[in-house]
Amino acid sequence: MVMPPRLSLAGESSCQDGQCASQRGRELLSQLAADQGLDCPVSAWSARGNGPVSHPALPAGHYPIMSHRRGLVVAGLANGPVGLDLEVPLPRHRQRLTALVEMLPDTDIRSTILEAPDPQAAFYRAWTLYESLFKLAWLEGQQPSQVLAMRLTSLAPLGEIHCWSSQTPEATLSLCSRHPELEIGWAKWTATSFELQATSYPAPSNEIG
Repeated sequence: MVMPPRLSLAGESSCQDGQCASQRGRELLSQLAADQGLDCPVSAWSARGNGPVSHPALPAGHYPIMSHRRGLVVAGLANGPVGLDLEVPLPRHRQRLTALVEMLPDTDIRSTILEAPDPQAAFYRAWTLYESLFKLAWLEGQQPSQVLAMRLTSLAPLGEIHCWSSQTPEATLSLCSRHPELEIGWAKWTATSFELQATSYPAPSNEIG
């Protein structure tokens, strides 16, 4: 029996630093695994900085994902490849926004960002989608050389990859999958969650809060 595409998420917003957030993310992954009857001790998750997170006790067909920024972490467990990225606004990004936008490979995306009412928010929406596509490609075994090798034209409706986003003044979260019917749910016990909406880029409808 083929299971429908499904993603369970959990979040935490009180981590002190990157190391704390990385550790807490692995704890969240173990809790998500336990919700599915899987025993994945926290100590056995792959070390930070070694590519996509993995666990030797996680059966084939289960895909752990995680992203963290400045004390906020989101972790997920899916039954298929899903790319996820989280960004938190920083004052220094606003100061050098033009240079950041110029790095992006898609000309129309650069124009859309600079013409947006809030260019910094628009940049984060785009950047989290580039990152999500990059992470999805790695989970699918493609191993692209860098984030900026991705193109947002691979997103629906032009492409075959579907995306979901949430944006508040505190953070931007995006994820992508090849399954438009992906069922996304937040664990009942999670401390932090986002209201994710199916979207495309550019699409102002994904602004929340």
